[in-house]
Amino acid sequence: MLPVEPSIISFLISDMVIQEKGTNKWSAIGIFDKIIATQFPFVQPRLALYIRLSDAEGDYDIRIEFCDDSDCILAIFEGIRLSIPSRLHNPDLGITTLNLPIQKPGKFYFKLYFNGKFAKDFPLIVEEYRKR
Repeated sequence: MLPVEPSIISFLISDMVIQEKGTNKWSAIGIFDKIIATQFPFVQPRLALYIRLSDAEGDYDIRIEFCDDSDCILAIFEGIRLSIPSRLHNPDLGITTLNLPIQKPGKFYFKLYFNGKFAKDFPLIVEEYRKR
């Protein structure tokens, strides 16, 4: 039987995600959807993604592509595997990225795939800092 296609309840971009030991509760610290940089190109040293799913059942290979507005892939996060026993579970996961390359201001996307099938993209705006 093929896995059920999951619904995405949450997709957050933040400075960091933490999973508490014992309770397994997640915390997303410093949630944002925009970065302001003083110069280009630059490297975003670290950011984190928090993803919560529902209506999922089965085994999933998860891949996330970080793309620019021309669909050029700048980074790939893969090797993430979830095994969900029942649709009654709402699994969540946190992913920390390192050294995302950003060549210019614009709109960037995190594209989420389940078992090689595109699910949805999530924007990240990058602007240039301007003195007033």
